[in-house]
Amino acid sequence: MIDREGLPLRKVGVVLVLASVAALVPLVSAAGITRCFADGDTLERRLMRGNLDGDGVPDEVWVGASRSDGRCRYYVFARTMSGTSRVHVPAPDKFSRSSLRNFARPIALVRVDAVAGREIAVNLLQGASVQPFGFFTMRLGVLRRMDIDEDSPQPLAAENMFASGGGLSLMFGTDCAYAESPRTVVFSRAYPMGNGPRYIVERRWYQVRGYFFARTSHPTQRASVRLSRLRALFPEFRNDGLLPHCDGRVLDPRLA
Repeated sequence: MIDREGLPLRKVGVVLVLASVAALVPLVSAAGITRCFADGDTLERRLMRGNLDGDGVPDEVWVGASRSDGRCRYYVFARTMSGTSRVHVPAPDKFSRSSLRNFARPIALVRVDAVAGREIAVNLLQGASVQPFGFFTMRLGVLRRMDIDEDSPQPLAAENMFASGGGLSLMFGTDCAYAESPRTVVFSRAYPMGNGPRYIVERRWYQVRGYFFARTSHPTQRASVRLSRLRALFPEFRNDGLLPHCDGRVLDPRLA
C-alpha cells in the first residue's frame, strides 16, 4: 500500500462564500467506514470504474476512510492490476470534514494529458452551489494528486482545486482545452458587470507538467458578454461547468 500525503484542504475563500455558501472495503471495518460517511452514502456511491492506467483492464477508484482515536482519515483509493494505492486527503477544519463525510466521490474519469489512461476528478468540497474538485492520476502504478502549482496566480475556487457550478452572482467552468494546447484545461469564472444583464468572464489555462498543473503562457482572457450568450461563447460553462468537452465519463452535475 502506497500512501501519498496531499495538500491541506482549507475553507473556501470569500469568492466561494459569495457564490453560495466485499473486496472494496479499504483497510478498515465496515462499521468504521459507516461512521465516517453520512447515512446512505454507500461505498458504491463513492466509487467509479474505468481504465485508469491505459492497460485496457477495468480499474476502480473510490473515496474511503479509516478511523482512529475517534477521528476519520479520508483517502482517495485506486485499484489496478498493479495493486492498490491511495492519497490522503487532509481535513483540518469542520467545513472540509463535513464535505468529505457527505459529498466526497469521484465525479469524472477523463483524458487530460497524453499518458495512457484517465485522470480522475474527485469532489472534495461542497458549497451551496459551487463544487470544487481535485484531479488525481496514475503514474507507474501509483495514484498521485495532481496539485496546482502554488505559484500559479489566483483565483481558484478553493485552494488547489478547480470548480464547476455556481449561481447568478458567480459561476465557474472547467473544461479540457485540447484545441488550445496539449494537456491543458481552461478554468473560467463569470460574474455580473454591475446591475445590468452583462457578465465579466475571466479565463485561465493550466497545463499538466509531470503530474501537476501549472499556468500556461496564455494571458488571462477577460471579456464582457450577455448572460444569454455565456454558454454559446464560452462552452466551458455548459454542463453546469463540469468538464463538458473532455473525453471520457462525466457524471451528471445534478447527481454528482
